[in-house]
Formats: sequence, structure tokens, C-alpha cells
Amino acid sequence: MLAYLPVKHLHMACAGLSISGFFVRGLLLFRKSSLLRIRGLRAVVDSVDTLLLASAIYLVVSSHQYPFVTGWVTAKLAGLFGYIGLGLLTFRFARTRTAQVSAWLAALLMAANLVATAFLKSPWGLLALWSI
Repeated sequence: MLAYLPVKHLHMACAGLSISGFFVRGLLLFRKSSLLRIRGLRAVVDSVDTLLLASAIYLVVSSHQYPFVTGWVTAKLAGLFGYIGLGLLTFRFARTRTAQVSAWLAALLMAANLVATAFLKSPWGLLALWSI
């Protein structure tokens, strides 16, 4: 349990980097930038996301707050799947610019909801802000 706070801070830093990277990659996609094809960029994205996932698993296990037991953790897991799906739609499967932009914006909203869920410890995420 001694490592909980450093791992929590690593997790939050990786979340910030991951969401920021997603935002920038979306802008590069819409500008049709050749920077998206840099080999190292993909490795950095994958490394940050791997650290993010590994730290999340550590935090869940060490805090004994498991998905399908703790509501806000379940909401984060469901939101993560939604975020990943929208990211795949944005960068791989959407065929039109409108579909790409819509999926990108929805993914960013999903990311904001994930952050709100984590900070508020509420499965309602952003919706919980209306009750504060």
C-alpha cells in the first residue's frame, strides 16, 4: 500500500498524457498531417496507454475497489470500452470527415466523463456535477 499514492499520480499523469495525445492526434488527422505516420509516435502512445492500464489494475487491486462491486469503477471500465471504441472509429473505421469528427468529439466527451467519474467517485460522472 506504500506505493498507492505514487501509482495514483502516475495513473493521473498517464491519463492526462493519453487524452492530450488523443486530442493532438485528432487535430493532426483532420489537417492530414504527415506527422501521424511517425513510427515513434505510435510507440509513445502505446507505452503511455500500457502504463495507464497497468497502474489502473494496480490501483483496483490494492484498494479492493473492483468492477461490478464498486459502482464508479464499473462506470470507468464501461467508459473505457466506449472511449476505445470511439477512438477506433475516429482513426480506423470512420469513412467520412463528419463521422471522424463526431467520433473524436464523442471520445473527448467520454474522456471528460471518465475523469469526472474518477474525481467524484460517482458512476454518474459529469451528470453528478448537476447535483453538487
